[in-house]
Amino acid sequence: MLGSLNGIAQTLSAAGRAMGPLLAGGLFSLATHVEPKGEALAFGVFGGITFVGFLICFSIRGQNLEGDGFDEEIGSEENDDDEDEGDGVHGR
Repeated sequence: MLGSLNGIAQTLSAAGRAMGPLLAGGLFSLATHVEPKGEALAFGVFGGITFVGFLICFSIRGQNLEGDGFDEEIGSEENDDDEDEGDGVHGR
């Protein structure tokens, strides 16, 4: 499942990097004819798209999005405490 999500994310990222400059340049060129402050149109449109994507991220739900043992700690605190109970010399 995680591999599929990463693949989709990479595909969409590559598509955005390929089409982004073309769309942004075209929108900016069209917006220069809008008075006043038409230059901000491209920024506003792509800022809005980014914000919508940000909100959509909160809707991602799934049982198995993390790998097995994601919530488990690698070591336990009990083992760390046992090592500290020596004669005060660490690193042995």
